[in-house]
Amino acid sequence: MGMDRHYRSRARTATVGTVIGIALVLFMLGVLGFLVLNAHALKRYFQENVRVEIFLKHDLKEVDVMQFRKELDTEPYTRETQYVTADEAAEQLKEDLGEDFLGVLGSNPLLASIDLRVSAEYARPDSLKWIVEELRQDERSQEVSYNAAVVENIDANMNKLGLAVLGFSVLLLIIAVALINNTIRLAIYSKRFLIRTMHLVGATQWFIKKPFLGQSLWQGILAALLAIGLLVGALRLIIRYVPDLLAFTNAQVLALLFGGVLVLGLIMSLASTWFAVRRYIRMNVEDMFYR
Repeated sequence: MGMDRHYRSRARTATVGTVIGIALVLFMLGVLGFLVLNAHALKRYFQENVRVEIFLKHDLKEVDVMQFRKELDTEPYTRETQYVTADEAAEQLKEDLGEDFLGVLGSNPLLASIDLRVSAEYARPDSLKWIVEELRQDERSQEVSYNAAVVENIDANMNKLGLAVLGFSVLLLIIAVALINNTIRLAIYSKRFLIRTMHLVGATQWFIKKPFLGQSLWQGILAALLAIGLLVGALRLIIRYVPDLLAFTNAQVLALLFGGVLVLGLIMSLASTWFAVRRYIRMNVEDMFYR
């Protein structure tokens, strides 16, 4: 009786250790996934805030301005437009400079403008070049400008960041698979003789694998739920201390992240168990004493 309790206690300890090990690996992968998803959202945020300023001619009537703006709103590259009068531009410049320059000049030399924010799909150097060239040819515009260097840096830096994150993701995924596989193999190691004996007496591979896969399924679910709980705790800490990091996160991103952690946990747990049991089924009896 005491021996049975001892073995049951060791089995529970091994199960708990396996669940915790898988959960910690999934937590690390979840953190990386969070960074990846938010990097994409951050890139889109910067792209959607790329502005093209269309300075209008002095003698342009307000009805023509409204018609021009209406035409821009129908363009596929337009996210939104905002009309800025010459007086509003002067007030903004006064606020930026901290002094009233109009008092010195005696008149307002600034032009009214339309502030065009392009869609993320068009916030690329090649797309913006033809958009700006098309707008410059419009007879209602005096000048069209945008910060080309910023657009090029967004595209170049985000591509470099994407490659770096992709490389790190692959590396971490390989490490995660190795850790989970090793953890499950150690948990099954104590039952290697039972597995081999069942196979020798005629049990099919599926019959032998089925209970291990069932246990592995629950371990994967528990580990994924534990990892999700850790991620929720980490997100709460971020909201409390660094809320700006979650400025680009929404419910859809979090649902994708948590769903990915759950699916990944199940796949890794089941696959590692499948291969570990198959290994001991095929192993020679002599090798079981040394591996």
